[in-house]
Amino acid sequence: MSTATVRPLIAAALILVSLVGCHRPPALQPRLILPGEQVGQEFWLAAPYIVVARIVSAQLEGPREPIFEGGPEVLQLVRFTADVENTIKGDLPKERLTFFFFAKTDQSPYYYLYPGRRYIVSLRREGKLLRSFADATQLAIWVHSGSHNQKDLPLGLGPEATIAYILLMPGLGYDPVVGLPDLLPYGDPGYIHQLLRELQASPNRQLRDSACLDSATMFGHRPGCLEDALKSSSSGTRKGAQDLLNDNSNLPGVLRGDPYSLFSKHWTTYMSQMFEIYTEDVRPEVRQSACTLLRGISPEQVPGHCK
Repeated sequence: MSTATVRPLIAAALILVSLVGCHRPPALQPRLILPGEQVGQEFWLAAPYIVVARIVSAQLEGPREPIFEGGPEVLQLVRFTADVENTIKGDLPKERLTFFFFAKTDQSPYYYLYPGRRYIVSLRREGKLLRSFADATQLAIWVHSGSHNQKDLPLGLGPEATIAYILLMPGLGYDPVVGLPDLLPYGDPGYIHQLLRELQASPNRQLRDSACLDSATMFGHRPGCLEDALKSSSSGTRKGAQDLLNDNSNLPGVLRGDPYSLFSKHWTTYMSQMFEIYTEDVRPEVRQSACTLLRGISPEQVPGHCK
């Protein structure tokens, strides 16, 4: 075979090898958070990058790997391609990117990101690659509220408040059928209450009523807007409002006896904000108890209608 014939064959072989090499999965080690290990939201917020990403594709990379040497082969490396719509923390540009995540296939709940959906995710760099901040479990908050303008985000208030804003405030493509989340793990109650109050002033009747019912459900109180929700053209909204107004939970008695039992662990540091919300309850006995509690723990936050 002549030299002139061999050279093109070698060149073609090198190109083929390089193309095959492009599809080899990167040599990555998983950062695992296993079931039973307690990881709070502060862990996820410590990630160098927190973004709203719309998943374009999910591709399995290589065979499953053992969770430990000789163990069951349950770890599957996944390559996600996503469009960054908003940056909550870090300096990732708004563009299409790729990041990697080890899914633990025998885990329940099974954490995964589905193409076509929009999620809040936390990422980190490993060399030139982007990876989920942790594997097996990850920050994966499904965003139903649509796409938001970056300049509208309250980034100066920090990641928690920004996440709450994104989850609550309707953006482009908001689905009113899905509605707002029942409970937010991020954001302090005072800020969430403020956002819900803004939504209750919306000219959109459906959004206004939904925000009212969500406020009553989240905070366990009876806001004055429930009376207006009773006039909704939606039978479901009217029933929801009536059920909340008929709720027999003993909030007045709990406020007098053991008010701190009302709060989730996440909100125990925001008790004065919760008491301030309760000062707007339609029941006089609730307003009175909340005002008394506020005078005792945070007199500077006592609203004018308490005096």
